[in-house]
Amino acid sequence: MKKIFTLAAVACMAWSVNAQEIWRAADFDLTTATLEKLTNNIYAGGTAEAPDTSKPGELSTSQISASTANITLTGLSTPNADKTIATGADAWQLKGSVDGNDALIVDGCNPTFAQYLMGQGNPESVSWYYYETNSDGDEVFRVAGTYWEPGMDMPAKGMYWKFDAKADGTLKTAVYINKGNHLTYIVDAATKQPLAPESIDVAIFYQNTGFAFEGSVDEGNAKYLNVGKMPEDYILQHTNGITQNRPALGYVSFPVKAGQSYYLFNPKSQVGLYGFEFTAAGQSGISNIIADETLNPDAPMYNVLGQRVSKEYKGIVIQNGKKFINK
Repeated sequence: MKKIFTLAAVACMAWSVNAQEIWRAADFDLTTATLEKLTNNIYAGGTAEAPDTSKPGELSTSQISASTANITLTGLSTPNADKTIATGADAWQLKGSVDGNDALIVDGCNPTFAQYLMGQGNPESVSWYYYETNSDGDEVFRVAGTYWEPGMDMPAKGMYWKFDAKADGTLKTAVYINKGNHLTYIVDAATKQPLAPESIDVAIFYQNTGFAFEGSVDEGNAKYLNVGKMPEDYILQHTNGITQNRPALGYVSFPVKAGQSYYLFNPKSQVGLYGFEFTAAGQSGISNIIADETLNPDAPMYNVLGQRVSKEYKGIVIQNGKKFINK
């Protein structure tokens, strides 16, 4: 439901309002992504069953880095060994349309996000590549790996997001899950274990008549997300006992401690990241509250193609999750 705050109500709440730290993928400069080489637990030989650990290998990977005052983000995207990437940006895609049904901009989405970054590769604890002879006598290139499981070292390659916290608080991530029945983990790097489901808050739309838990985005009557805790099986789409097997998008929030690192990933696929919001411990979590009839003039502005534009841009734009004509 749309919440309307009067100016008086805002004034009454002012004592508890704190500025939030928000990072958006749509604003990230992909040309800053760097090419790196991975060698730890990477092997250049083996079979479908196991690597040949006597043959060290390497993989090209792309790393992106960004930070707010209290959160440092690192993203890794590792294509398979048979794929060539010339620049760091080659391994990433900025997906989604700023006014499409895969944008977190309808009523109830807070903060709003327009597009998400998606990388390549499955997060594996060990990865190897090798050649084998097929039935025609031809040499065929193969790749294999060991999927991450709780208790293992952090993934050696693949697509994951890492968050380093400088303060205690709550990290609210906005994610796109493209595989319906795949696990989504938030792993404490110190313990090598996923955070307990009851400590993780979930709010997601499903891909159903546009992305909506109920109603239609296209018809403008999309209800808010399916809100609950992380399911015991770590499949976001099963929140509140629902058995959806569809892509989903929305928010995953979890507590973080100063000096700790947390990894977000699907062991057998990829997680798209729209962005995140960090709220320090003791803060209200209320961000940028304004009167309903007032737009925040400093919020990013986008055209209908999802491209960020200046305030001088003329035409249909989206700002603060609202579409209007800028004249």
